[in-house]
Amino acid sequence: MPLSFPLTLDFRFSLLTELRVHDAHDTLVAVVKEKTFSVRDEVRVYADEARRTQTHTMKARGLLAGALDWKAQRFITRADGAAVGSLRAQGLRTLWGAAYDLLGPADEVRFTVRDDHPWLGVIEGLLDVIPFVGDFIAMGFDYLVNPTYTVTDGAGQPAYRVHKKRSVFSRRFTIEELSPRQDADDELVLLGLIQLVLRERERG
Repeated sequence: MPLSFPLTLDFRFSLLTELRVHDAHDTLVAVVKEKTFSVRDEVRVYADEARRTQTHTMKARGLLAGALDWKAQRFITRADGAAVGSLRAQGLRTLWGAAYDLLGPADEVRFTVRDDHPWLGVIEGLLDVIPFVGDFIAMGFDYLVNPTYTVTDGAGQPAYRVHKKRSVFSRRFTIEELSPRQDADDELVLLGLIQLVLRERERG
């Protein structure tokens, strides 16, 4: 799936988690729905707004994998069952700031995703524990300061960057390509970063 960057990922206001991905030409790339009320995450990806054509499924595996986010590995498969890869949390390091490996279908590490400013999450957590006043301060903090994540390739070179856009009431992310990549990477990168955004959307 060759992609035209930058990509925009928008959460639709809904009781259910719905995400839409558009490319640089504002063409719909994917519609994403997350299964709720489950300790084992399941995400379905569709090619069309009517959700008639499902292209991929993403599932967390392991006991309480969805609940214990820092232990989870989320596997990505096509509609025909073929493996695309997975997004794997880097254990306890994820509690400090986002830290994930993006693995290929043979479980090989293809990319690494890191929070550029993990200390922002610490400040936000401290604000959350202050009754009432902390909630209002946190809203202003969320508007003014938003996290970014850098995706590096196997050689340690920056390949993509994910930005959380400034907003109080909505959740919007963008993905920019930092250096020309092979189109073969696009499928894994898009779906892996959709999982990242679903995990990190409440920050900032």
